[in-house]
Amino acid sequence: MNAVSMNNLWAYIQGLSLTASNRKWLAERLIEHDAKVPPVLQTMEEALADLDESEREFECGDVLSGDEFNVQCQELIDSFAK
Repeated sequence: MNAVSMNNLWAYIQGLSLTASNRKWLAERLIEHDAKVPPVLQTMEEALADLDESEREFECGDVLSGDEFNVQCQELIDSFAK
């Protein structure tokens, strides 16, 4: 993926309203240690439970603005540099 594509992807992600569970899922994907290991697959029941949880969090207003998301992502990136 080239830099322009990565920047477009980042801009898209910044525009999302993410719940706490969405943020956790994304962070886990961003920090996976071994790209050769396939991601852990969920059962349909687990995926539906996660979706239900995300919807409840969203309804309760547990979302981040784009700026808040940027701050958390930068903190995650900075933690890799340590």
